Amino acid sequence: MNKKGFDLKKYLAQKAKLVDGLLKKYLPKDNSVISQAMRYSVLAGGKRLRPIFVMLGAESFGLDIKKIEPAVCAVEFLHTYSLIHDDLPAMDNDDLRRGKPTSHKKFGESAAILAGDALLTETFNLISKCKVPADRIVKAISMFADYSGYKGMIAGQAEDTIEAGKWNKQNVSFCKKKLEYIHIHKTSDLIKGSLKLGAILAGAKDKDLKSLEKYGQNIGIAFQIADDILDVYADKKLLGKNGSDADNDKLTYLRLYGKEQSEINAAKLIKEAKKAVSNFKKNKEIFESLADYMITRKF
Repeated sequence: MNKKGFDLKKYLAQKAKLVDGLLKKYLPKDNSVISQAMRYSVLAGGKRLRPIFVMLGAESFGLDIKKIEPAVCAVEFLHTYSLIHDDLPAMDNDDLRRGKPTSHKKFGESAAILAGDALLTETFNLISKCKVPADRIVKAISMFADYSGYKGMIAGQAEDTIEAGKWNKQNVSFCKKKLEYIHIHKTSDLIKGSLKLGAILAGAKDKDLKSLEKYGQNIGIAFQIADDILDVYADKKLLGKNGSDADNDKLTYLRLYGKEQSEINAAKLIKEAKKAVSNFKKNKEIFESLADYMITRKF
């Protein structure tokens, strides 16, 4: 609970519970291997931050989230697809995700790839089912495809994965630019996309969407900096994984800046994020508390 009395822990727990219920509603119910793999990975746990960002974006501009329940699930579908594919032997080659065997360990590589493909495809089908004007749906789908596709999240993942091991042959200035590019696209784009998805479906004005974009980019980079630190300093059992970016020779904030400067940079980003939404009339306290949470991760 912060000094103003807002209980972020309670807020996140209530929203996550709501999201979990919606995910069970919109996931396939049949017993095919692919459907089982989809349910296994989506329902494996997690804080559900991205769906919560969708709800926050919608509620901040006066939209009842009951009208966009499919979109709330859509972002978690897409996020989960990215995790399934990230864990594959050709990518990060991880055996654990959230303390459980990864999808390809549980169902085999072919089923994991196809389950990820199915979740990705269903993402945009779900957004199309929202009960809002059609022009908002079209705008939302286009925006979210940009942020999650080859110009967005995948661009960041490509640099992070394909370029692993090559970065140490470049100068520090080049590496810092490369690292910023990776974090903006690999992490921030999906956070920005989630916030803007809810807001666009609610009919938010362009100036408010730009504010959300600045907020999302800053908390996204700060979130990734915190992840880089946790990847080295946190207990792997608590993280629910057994690999690390260092093992895969990836470019990280810790390698370029060290722990102290990384924490300073993250704090500056959170300050900028709060400034971006300082003029919001609704939910400003929630935005501020969530920004702080990106780097504290106390629960």
